[in-house]
Amino acid sequence: MGAMPAMTTLVTPAENRFFLLSERVRRQSSLQQISPLLREHVTIKADSDFLKPTVRNLIIQKHADWLTACSHEWQLLASLPYVINPSESRTQWRHCELCHKPVRYEYHVQNKHNHQELVVGSECVKKFMNAETRYLMVITTEDNRNAVQQYQTLTEAVPVVPTIMFKQPWLPDLPVSQRPQAQQLRQTTTDTVTTYLRRRTTKLPLRELRPAEQTYQRLAADEQAVVAAEKHAAQQRLVQDQQQRQIDAQQSVNAAEQKLRNSRAYRRYLSQLAAIIVTRPERPEAKQRFEKLTVPAMSKTLVNSYQFGQMVIEYRQTGRIQVRRLAMLDHQFVQDLDQTTRELDQRQTTRFYDDVFNSCWGWTYHQAANQRADWQRLLTTRWASQLTLTWFEQLCDQSTVTQIETWLGAHATETMQRELGRRLAANPELGVIARQRLTKGELQTFCRRELATSETMADFNQRFDQQYHLAMERQAELHETLSYFYVAQHSETDHQTAIRRFQWLLEHR
Repeated sequence: MGAMPAMTTLVTPAENRFFLLSERVRRQSSLQQISPLLREHVTIKADSDFLKPTVRNLIIQKHADWLTACSHEWQLLASLPYVINPSESRTQWRHCELCHKPVRYEYHVQNKHNHQELVVGSECVKKFMNAETRYLMVITTEDNRNAVQQYQTLTEAVPVVPTIMFKQPWLPDLPVSQRPQAQQLRQTTTDTVTTYLRRRTTKLPLRELRPAEQTYQRLAADEQAVVAAEKHAAQQRLVQDQQQRQIDAQQSVNAAEQKLRNSRAYRRYLSQLAAIIVTRPERPEAKQRFEKLTVPAMSKTLVNSYQFGQMVIEYRQTGRIQVRRLAMLDHQFVQDLDQTTRELDQRQTTRFYDDVFNSCWGWTYHQAANQRADWQRLLTTRWASQLTLTWFEQLCDQSTVTQIETWLGAHATETMQRELGRRLAANPELGVIARQRLTKGELQTFCRRELATSETMADFNQRFDQQYHLAMERQAELHETLSYFYVAQHSETDHQTAIRRFQWLLEHR
C-alpha cells in the first residue's frame, strides 16, 4: 500500500478523507486515536504545532497499515463500476471525492459495510484501493462492463478465489518445496478468472476452478501443519528453556547453599547456636545470648530471635530440633542445626562421664588441688546437678571394679551407673580414657600440670599421648607445640625464641 508522503507531510487531504470515510477500520483500529485530529486538520505535517510527539510517532509507524486496512473496506460498484465522461472540457468533469481533482474516468466504489458510494479517479483507485479492486478496474472494459457483477457472482460460488488471487503474503509458511506449486496455482486461477471476466457470460468456470480449490485446501492444510509443528516446537523449546532455567536457578541456589554450608562461617555459626541450645537455658537467656552472635552474611536470615527461642524450648523438651510449625525456616538449616546440636550434646555428655572416670581413677594427679579443681569444674555442668564434692571423694576411694559398682548401686542414678559401668567394662584396669578432642584451654592446663613432673621432653609427650588420642596429623602438630613449650621452659640458650614459637603455635592450632 502507499508509502509515506514526501517531505514533512504525514497525512494528505486525500488520505484524511479516505481514513474518515473508512468508518469500520477507523473505529476498530488505532486510527481511532487520531480521528479528532483528522476532523480538525485537513493536512497533518511532521512539524505541525498541534502535533504531539507521541501522535507523530504513531502516524509514522501505522500510516501504511491504516491505508492497507482501509483499502479492504471498499469495492467497485457492481451496477456501475465506471463512467467515462463524454465531454472534452475539464469543467464538465466530476471531481474525485478523495483528491478533489476533475476526472474524466469516474470509478464508482462502495463501502462494503455501510454501502456509501464514492466517485474516485483512476489515480486514487490505484493509490487507495486494494489489489482486488485495482484488478477489477483494469478488467472492466467496454467489452464487459458487467465484469464486477460476474466476479461477485463467482466469488459467492467459490469464496476461495480472492484468497488464491490476491492474499498477501501468499502461503508464507508453506515448505519451500511446495512454493512453486502455490505460485502455479495463483497464476492458473488468475488466468481462469480473467478469461471468464473478459466476456459477458452467466456460465461460471466451476469445473476449471474445482481442482484449484482442492489444491489450495491441500496447500493450506500443509501450511497449517507446518505452523502447528513450529508452534509445538516453539512451545516445547519454551518449556525446555523454562525447565532449564528452573534447573539452572535451582542448581545456582543449591550451589550457593552448599557453598554456605561448607563455609567456616556457617559451621561456626551452627556450633555457636548449638553451644547455647545444649545448655538448655530459659528463653530470655537464650535470646540474650543469641543476639550477641555474629551472623554469617547471606541473602536471607537463617533464624531470628523468636524462632531460636522456640528451638531452645523444643530441644529442652524433646532432645530434637524440628520446629515444624515454623514453616518459613530453611529445612536444611534446621536439619544441620539439629544434627550439630545433638552431636555436640553427645560429645559433651561423653566427655562428662569420661572426665568423671578419669578424675577418679584414670588421670595421675601430682597435686590434690588439681583433682579437686576438676571435680569443681564437673559440678558446674548440667549432668552433675545432684552430685557433690563429697560424692566425688567417696567414689574416688573405691579402687576395684567390684567396689565401684557396689558403691554406685547405692549412691548413683541409673544413668550414672550405666555410663560408668560401660566404661568399667571396657577399662577394668582403670586406666586413662583418652580424649578425642582438645581445646586451647585444655592444652594450657595440661602443660601447666605436667611440665614440672616430666623429667624429659619424651616423658612430656608420652603423658600427652596417654591423655589424648587425636588424628595422626593433629597429634604430630601437638608434639611440635609441646616440644617448643618444653624447650621454652628448660632451655638456657634460646628461651625467648622458644617462647615466641610456642605462643604462635597456640594461636594457630
